[in-house]
Amino acid sequence: MYDLAVIIPVRRGSSRISEKCLLPFGDQETLIEWKLAQLTKVIEPRRIYISSEDEAFLALGDRFGVSVHHRPRHLAIDHIAPFRDVITGIVRDIPHTHIAWSTVVCPLMAPQEYCDAFRTYHDEVICGDHDSLLGVNPCKDYYWSREGALNYEATRNHTISQNLPDWFKVTNSLYMAPRQQILAREYFVGDNPVLQSLSKLAGVDIDYIEDYRIARALHAVYAEDKMDAVDPETEINWNAGGSDFLMAM
Repeated sequence: MYDLAVIIPVRRGSSRISEKCLLPFGDQETLIEWKLAQLTKVIEPRRIYISSEDEAFLALGDRFGVSVHHRPRHLAIDHIAPFRDVITGIVRDIPHTHIAWSTVVCPLMAPQEYCDAFRTYHDEVICGDHDSLLGVNPCKDYYWSREGALNYEATRNHTISQNLPDWFKVTNSLYMAPRQQILAREYFVGDNPVLQSLSKLAGVDIDYIEDYRIARALHAVYAEDKMDAVDPETEINWNAGGSDFLMAM
């Protein structure tokens, strides 16, 4: 049994880019519709929930046949509510056992990567020892704080990048956990997540206008590599009857 829902949180207010979720991307008129087009390739539409306080945002899901969550305005306006309240305020209303939190501001995470992550969650969380899943990029970079080097010695003992310790960047593309655990912890990642390595493209997060321009430029790479395609051998079949989970063989 794998009763999964995917939440797409969007809100009208954006502190850095005005109405960011409505920016055009790829062959879609908005980032919201682009993300819906990606996700409906790998999971049935009724399991996808747009969560917003804005009716115009919610209406964008009509042609994809997805579900909607009418978010209370205090959970969407100007970061008034703590983020833990935003998470629990949304998840509490989603009637599914497992939750995936997917943002529209990471438009280059490919449908196949979602499919692979959903399978990994089944194997490593539901049937394994992990308690959640976190989308990451492995990093072999040199990091400093104001106090000095963090992951290497900036001395004659300099480490070549290939030998740096394994560090991971949270991509903001995907978080997955059981619903009851999210509500109990008031967060969408547990103490022992499986780190799902994603492509560098999946880690492009639109925060500033420069990020948006970078993402649009990299869409050419996404298209050239045919990243919108899903391997039929790995596709997940979601039983329309409810929480049954079947895998294509």
